Order: sequence, then C-alpha cells, then structure tokens
Amino acid sequence: GVMGPGFKASPLSIAVPEGAFNKWVNEEVTRRSRNTPGGEGPGTSRRGFQWPKLNALTINDLTSQGREWVDFLGFKSGLQHSYGLTGDTLEIRKRIDDNASRYIVNYMRTTLVLVSCLLCERPDSLIGIIVILAILDWFSQFSDRTRLDKQSKRYQVLSVLVTLTVWIIVFLSKAMASISRSLLLVGLVVLLHASFRLPEDVERRKLKMHKRQQRIKR
Repeated sequence: GVMGPGFKASPLSIAVPEGAFNKWVNEEVTRRSRNTPGGEGPGTSRRGFQWPKLNALTINDLTSQGREWVDFLGFKSGLQHSYGLTGDTLEIRKRIDDNASRYIVNYMRTTLVLVSCLLCERPDSLIGIIVILAILDWFSQFSDRTRLDKQSKRYQVLSVLVTLTVWIIVFLSKAMASISRSLLLVGLVVLLHASFRLPEDVERRKLKMHKRQQRIKR
C-alpha cells in the first residue's frame, strides 16, 4: 500500500524492504548509543562519566601485589601494542579509569619512590613528613584500639589536636612545598601513563592481530 507522509520505518511495518529495515536498525542503534549513558557500557556517558572501575576498587585491590613491572611499562606485549594516541576525551577517561584500577598498586609504589627521591633533597621536609605519618598512624591505631565513636566529643577533640599538630609540623619543616612539587610530578607521570596506556582488551586485540599477520606472512 501507499505510505502516509508521516510514516517511519519500524519493525512493525511489513511493507518495508529488508535493506531499509537494516538501515533503520543501524541508525537506531547508533542514535541510542550516543544519547543514552548505557549505550557504551555503564558509566561511560560523555556528559557524566562515573569512573565505574575506580569506584569498584576494594581494600583487597589496594593491598594486592600489583601487576608485573614489565606489564606496567608495556614491555610484555611490546610498546607498539601497549600504547596509543587518541584525541577523544571520553576514550581518555575510559583509559584512565581502566589503567588506574588495573595498575593502582603500581602507581602507589611509583608515587612512593618518586616522592621519596624528591624529598631526599630536603631532609628537613622528609623528617617532617615521617613525623606526620607517625602521628597519623598512632591516631588511627589509638582510635581502633579504643573503638572511639567518630561522633563523640573525645574523638573530635583528638582529631582537632592531631590536625593542628600536623599543620604546625608542615609549616616548620616547609614540607608543603616539597609535597606539592612531588605530587605535581607524580600526578603528571600517572596521568600521562594512564592516558596513553591502552586498555587490556584493546592491547590483547592488537597483539592477536599482530600474531595473525605474522602467521599469514609465513
């Protein structure tokens, strides 16, 4: 029959040719992938990226052994298969989310090494940071041992005293400048690595394609 001017191809239309129907399906899938947050997987909406893998990290992930350093640096699969450029901001966010969750322990250890090396230039700052960490560790253990209620006045008073003590030590040891410089450098290193390091599935796909090409050449 004759189709009205307002007719839209849909799965319910029995008069639509197969080619037109397939085109409609492809356009509909593309449109929904762009317009809905779930179109590219959970948490991957361009407007509000939710960092799904980072938010799913647990204490066990933070205390694990971490990945091999040859894998972290990309030598295991080869640098050409482990790194890549992209200009898509959403893809960069997905890479950071994937790599930060995958290499979180490696990043923590890298941070510790870099910060320690930079702080060795300022022994007074290093001593101040060690004292601060000792105070914070004592306060944490004391709270756990005495099972202090975080809403209690005793806990709040101790928390204020510890905070004031920490800031006094930071001021006297001039640790803030050293910490800021160290964290800035570490943040830059981590950001660059996480942005250029390919996600694990992409890395495996590229490596598989490379091996397949090698077999074809042989």
